[in-house]
Amino acid sequence: MWVKTAARDIVAIGGVPFFILVLVRVYLLNNPVYFSQFVVSGIVFLGTWFLFKQNIYAGLGLIVLVFTSMYYGNNTFAIFGVIAYVFLLGGLFYLKEGIKKIFLGIVLGALGVGVSYLIL
Repeated sequence: MWVKTAARDIVAIGGVPFFILVLVRVYLLNNPVYFSQFVVSGIVFLGTWFLFKQNIYAGLGLIVLVFTSMYYGNNTFAIFGVIAYVFLLGGLFYLKEGIKKIFLGIVLGALGVGVSYLIL
């Protein structure tokens, strides 16, 4: 039982409330380019989320991982972030999310990150 609770907790890192929390924190940094990249990436991802059936946690979690790792520019933090993201994915598998939905969530999260770089 505790494993299921832990899996749900780690998966929450890729949830909408956590994404909004990080977005507000980014806004407070007074770095409009960084904030804009984060917003564009989130909008692209959520737009595709309405079109395709994918896992929102895998996609938003990837966006948060990429942008927070880039902001801190610290390899130790990036490694920690990757480990947390791997646990997020493991939690999704444990909670019996479909592999196809998880993979598509990752791809569309990466698409959101890529589009934000091309635009900004």
